[in-house]
Amino acid sequence: MSPHTNHRVVIAGYGTMGDYHHRKLAALPGVDVVGVVDVDPGALADAEASGLRPYSDLAEALGDQTTDFVLISTPNDSHHDIAVAALQAGKNVLCEKPATVNSAELVDVVAEAERAGRLFMVHQNRRWDPDYLSMKQVYDAQLLGPVTHIETRVHGSRGIPGDWRTRKETGGGMLLDWGVHLVDRLLLMVDSPVTDVHAHLSFALGHEVDDGFEAWFRFANDVTAAVEVSTTSFLPAPLWTLRANRGTAQIQNWATPGRLLRLGQVEEADAVPILAGTGMTKTMAPRVKDYSRQHKLDDSVETLPLPVVEADVSDFYRNAFAVVDEGGQPVVANAEVLRTLRLLEACVTSHETREIVHFEHAG
Repeated sequence: MSPHTNHRVVIAGYGTMGDYHHRKLAALPGVDVVGVVDVDPGALADAEASGLRPYSDLAEALGDQTTDFVLISTPNDSHHDIAVAALQAGKNVLCEKPATVNSAELVDVVAEAERAGRLFMVHQNRRWDPDYLSMKQVYDAQLLGPVTHIETRVHGSRGIPGDWRTRKETGGGMLLDWGVHLVDRLLLMVDSPVTDVHAHLSFALGHEVDDGFEAWFRFANDVTAAVEVSTTSFLPAPLWTLRANRGTAQIQNWATPGRLLRLGQVEEADAVPILAGTGMTKTMAPRVKDYSRQHKLDDSVETLPLPVVEADVSDFYRNAFAVVDEGGQPVVANAEVLRTLRLLEACVTSHETREIVHFEHAG
């Protein structure tokens, strides 16, 4: 972004994410967050206390000719209408995920952006998460050989947060909340079309929207993936597991760096049978020297740290302003967002029909 360019941003929705965006944008040179639109008087009071102009309604904000960006961080069901109105008013639009509650609405918004000649870009910020970037590096560099299976999940035990996220009419549910992140990243990691989808949505908490889900994907290159979100898990499973023909990489949670186990160069010794339950097995014997204590890996395996990939999530905003100022490609392409939404819709179809969906829109 040119240091002589000044962008003025209005935030629609000043809740947790609206405040987050305000702080991120305020740290960038050449960017001014000037005002907030919100239906909550308390949110407007908070915005005014932070030095922002409280617009009385969206029309007033869009009528301010001194602004050129609108950032949408309202409940999911309102994204489409606010985005279309902002684009028709000549504003560029940054939008919280999910872009819209369904793929048809996103197609409509993207068409409006093209007609207006303005930017519409979705805040898929989890692409910058260190855990994802480490695992993507393992996959891309084939540090364990070709990856055959990926597991990506987030587990919690506090149910669905807030109020509108529990309502279908406002686009609530974990599939659109966390699922849109995990599937988006998976599609960037595996550069191959999805061919099959099988999913089950959880309604354990009695809400009208899903409180979690399990989904299984098969790609054209025969990589398989399991994606899981739970808000009723008191013993969370690992965030990531990547299995390949020469090892496994795993990250347990956001507080741990994870590790990578890889076959070494020495010749493997034959496994020593162990008692497993009521039977003996060599196939499932762990790679340890002392099978009575099971604590030391044998010489056939080396333990390595996961690669560290440096990244700055504020590059999302920098890219948006650079695209408007200088041209170039958005770091989050609308075609990628659309593919993710269509896959999530395939998950719903699979849940409702209890069948595998043969996906034809991955491109």
